[in-house]
Amino acid sequence: MATRVRQKRLTGVHKVAILLRLLDYEVSREIVQHLSDRDLARIHRADSDLGVPDEALIREVARDFKQKVFGGNVAGVQGVQGRRVDNLIRDTFEEDRLAAIFGRTDVDVGKIQDTLADIDARVIGRILSREYPQTAALVISQLPALQAAEVVLAMPEDLRSDVVMRIARMEKISEDMLVELNRALERELSGFEGGSGRAQEMQGVDVAVQLFMHMDRASESSLLEAIDHDDPEIAETIRERMFIFDDLLDVDDRGIQLLLRNIENQTLVLALKGADDQMLQKFLANVSKRVAQSLREDLDSMGPVRLSEVETAQQQIANTAREMIDRGEIIVAGRGEDELV
Repeated sequence: MATRVRQKRLTGVHKVAILLRLLDYEVSREIVQHLSDRDLARIHRADSDLGVPDEALIREVARDFKQKVFGGNVAGVQGVQGRRVDNLIRDTFEEDRLAAIFGRTDVDVGKIQDTLADIDARVIGRILSREYPQTAALVISQLPALQAAEVVLAMPEDLRSDVVMRIARMEKISEDMLVELNRALERELSGFEGGSGRAQEMQGVDVAVQLFMHMDRASESSLLEAIDHDDPEIAETIRERMFIFDDLLDVDDRGIQLLLRNIENQTLVLALKGADDQMLQKFLANVSKRVAQSLREDLDSMGPVRLSEVETAQQQIANTAREMIDRGEIIVAGRGEDELV
């Protein structure tokens, strides 16, 4: 039977299905054990769509995978038979799990992130600039953070803050709507034509935060300023979540030392009470032996404290660090800045 899915329509889920056919059977079984029921149902449906792919399609997927993982060339790829994923799933899971996997109807192998995976961000930006801002926000919210940031920056400046605010306000998205959006995108991008009423939970602020994390400092600042003008509450929530206490692990020693000069000792002790050993060592390594010993003694002598108090102290320190970052006094690795040389 010839392949049902032409290479131009091959999504990421189709590629996963092909790779599961190519890999050693036991390796594939190990992989599927770590996937959710919904992901397994999507892969199973994609595998059914594929039929028996021709050798050229298999070779292309294998080459792409091997180059991304190993940076090498692929050789000796043979044709693969259909229905392997079905057998793989049935051999791996018990009956109750199989019923949950095969009984799902809320799956669609065509996803927005797959459709737009290889499209230049500038092209996506131009397309979405012609749509309603809410439509653009829905599409961008489904993209990986780095790609989403590039798409936003490719849009006209007067649209950016509106789109990001709409993303931050999202709570639920109709899966039917996402499917229809994806079909519309497929038609516009490649000319292909294409009822559960389910809703996908959406933490819009978190998506917006990840988007900002992949912008350069100047773009981040100007966009946040525009959002702050229209919705100060959303802007402040984004600012707070853009830098959390755990992110201090990415601050260099000099930055930690500068930060320590701006926080009270009691706040630090309370924050470290709920920190893991890696974070504790991060701070202890940047104070004198005498101060480190004093901090340890304070932590040992401190009785049980409310989690809310620990989180408040950690947020206070994170807020102080964020203010210092905004002033350029400390640097966080990988936050859209140029590399230091």
